Amino acid sequence: MAERKEQSQEQAREEFMKQYQAYAGRVAKELNSGKKVGVYYIKEIEPDIYRIYNSGVHMDLIVGKEKALLFDTGHGFGALNEAVRAVTDLPLYVVNSHGHLDHACGNCWFEEEIYIHPADMELCRQHNSSESRKEGIGMGKEAAGRYPGIETFPADFDAEAYAKKGYGNLVPVEEGHVFDLGGMTLQVVELPGHTKGSIGLLCLEKKLLYVGDAINSGLWLFLEESEPLPVYRRTLKKAQELDFERIVMAHDFNIRTKDVLQNYQDVAENLDFEKGFPFPSPVCAGRDVRQCMRPGQTIADMISPEFASIVISRKQL
Repeated sequence: MAERKEQSQEQAREEFMKQYQAYAGRVAKELNSGKKVGVYYIKEIEPDIYRIYNSGVHMDLIVGKEKALLFDTGHGFGALNEAVRAVTDLPLYVVNSHGHLDHACGNCWFEEEIYIHPADMELCRQHNSSESRKEGIGMGKEAAGRYPGIETFPADFDAEAYAKKGYGNLVPVEEGHVFDLGGMTLQVVELPGHTKGSIGLLCLEKKLLYVGDAINSGLWLFLEESEPLPVYRRTLKKAQELDFERIVMAHDFNIRTKDVLQNYQDVAENLDFEKGFPFPSPVCAGRDVRQCMRPGQTIADMISPEFASIVISRKQL
């Protein structure tokens, strides 16, 4: 790690890109090993537990004996309802982990109520606006080709029609609400930080915690809708106290064990903003935003399961 620490940001990125080529090939192979419906790649992780992938983000489908639940709806570039119905015809709950466009723009494909925390309802409406949806198309184009042979948009994708779609029938859901699927329950857990209304779902029967973007190895905490760092620290502490063994993150292809939380806590508790890498994203252009990592790590370590970072502005310290 000592040698890594001396790398420039440019050197670290070059090393990361060399590693990424092999990684992208493995990801594409894994995605293609499952079922494909339209532009959605469906993988059954274990009985009744499915992950649906499109354009950089996973949607999670949990199937009980009487009902099913879809956690997040992604960008919604294709008919997500058809992908879900290719797995189950049970009555469906649809839940948004938070209101961002890559987690809630697929709401438009469902007639069912869309459960979301009240603190993120307005954010969800904003991110489903025509302007925001057009930005989402740009994100999709950037993601296209990220993994060889993996589709992002349908062949007949209509950008103008997509931009005019809505956010669905939003209904509020808060801490403690339990979705009973029949033999499987999912309890709402408030996990603020990334956004004020970020939530997770705790499945005690499977010892799984679904977190959307609320907890991850490259957490964005610089957005206007993000909470200060102390709030995220409390979220991590809260998660540690929950009864689960594995954690499911929206942008991670792997289901991790609970012990990754310690890596994330290491960063959150010992964050050194001045030693962070400037974050090169148009989302934060003109602002002092830095990616702060565990001691000894650089961007070259991003594929490693031990990697942990927080992307943060001075405002959120």
